[in-house]
Amino acid sequence: MVVKSKRQGNSTILPIPKYIKVPVNTEFEVYQDDDGNIVYTPVSKRPHDLWTNSQFDDFDYDLIRHEELQDLGYNPREVSPIGKEKMIFDADFNNSTLN
Repeated sequence: MVVKSKRQGNSTILPIPKYIKVPVNTEFEVYQDDDGNIVYTPVSKRPHDLWTNSQFDDFDYDLIRHEELQDLGYNPREVSPIGKEKMIFDADFNNSTLN
């Protein structure tokens, strides 16, 4: 199918035929290759993956946890429940239920 470019403001628009089924507001990375082809690639909207982000490779989680406990003033794991928020654990601590 042949499409014709259109002018809209300062942009040139290339229509996408309906049969291609691109949802409205889909974002694309676009570039022109050495042969003059215009290439559109959908931008991935996956949630941020903490484990693949190299920015956190040297992050000191123990230090942050220690600082947060210092700010809080106590360790919540070492405080007895006051009301009905008592946790009951099974023998191997894998499953728990709230009472």
